[in-house]
Amino acid sequence: MKKHTLGLSIATILLLAACGGGGSDDNSPADPNNGGSNNNTPSVSKTNTPSTPKPNTPSAPNNPVSGKYQGTAYIVPVGSQPGQAVNIGTDTLDTPNIGGTQILTRIPGFNVGGFFINRDGKINGKSYKFFIISGNRYASRFGYFNEGNNDYIFSLGERTTNMPTSGSASYSGEGIVGRAANAETATAKITADFGQKTVKGELTQTPSDRSTFTFNPVSFNATINGNSFSGDGAVKANGNFYGNNAAEVGGIFHDTTQNLYGSFGAKRASN
Repeated sequence: MKKHTLGLSIATILLLAACGGGGSDDNSPADPNNGGSNNNTPSVSKTNTPSTPKPNTPSAPNNPVSGKYQGTAYIVPVGSQPGQAVNIGTDTLDTPNIGGTQILTRIPGFNVGGFFINRDGKINGKSYKFFIISGNRYASRFGYFNEGNNDYIFSLGERTTNMPTSGSASYSGEGIVGRAANAETATAKITADFGQKTVKGELTQTPSDRSTFTFNPVSFNATINGNSFSGDGAVKANGNFYGNNAAEVGGIFHDTTQNLYGSFGAKRASN
C-alpha cells in the first residue's frame, strides 16, 4: 500500500511541474530581443527634426591672384547678367589686364579729375563701343568698358594692409551704372563701420540732359572681411579698401531688381 501511495505522489509532482512549465504569465516582461509584437508595449513614432538653415554668408570672389594692385571684376556678355565676380591682380596699375583684355587706366594727354569717357572711339589703337575710366582724383582705379561682345566692369588698387578695427568712416565718390555697353555716371556715398564690420553704399544718378536712360538709386549692404567686403542682397556688391588706413574704397555691384551693374570708387572724408 505504501508503494502505491509513493508512486501516486511522484506522478502528481511531475504533472504539476509540466503544467507550470507550459503556462504563460501575462505580467511577465517582454523579451527585448524578441522580434515579435507585444500589445502591452507602447509604439514609439519617429519625429523628423527640421534641419537648421545655414547662415547666409555673402559670396565673394575666391580665385587666387597676385600683384601689387588687386581688385574685383565682372566680365559680362552683352545681353546677359553678371555671374560670379572674379579677383584681378596686376603690377602695372596704368595698364592692367582685365579678364584677358589689357586696357589703359590713365589716358596720355588727359589729366582729368573726373571721368574719361569715350563712345564709339579708339584708345591706344583699340576700338571700344563704350569706355569710361575714373580720373586722377583717386589713387585706385575703377571703370566700365565694352570690347567686342563683352562688358568689363572693375575696381583695382593697392589693398589696405593696416585696416581700422574700430570706429566708422564716410566716403564720397563716383560710380558708373549701366548695362549692355551703355552706362551713366553717379555720385557714390559709402559708410563703413569697422567695429561692426559693415558697409552701406548708395549710388545716385548724376543729372544730365544727355542721359540715355534713368535709374533709381542703387543701395547695398555688405560685410567686411579683412580688407574686402561683399554683400548678397538684391544688390550684390564686392569691393576692397585701398591705401593707408582705408583711405579709399572701391568695388563692383549688380542690381538684380533694375538689371544694372557697374563700379564705384570713393575717398575717405577727413575726420
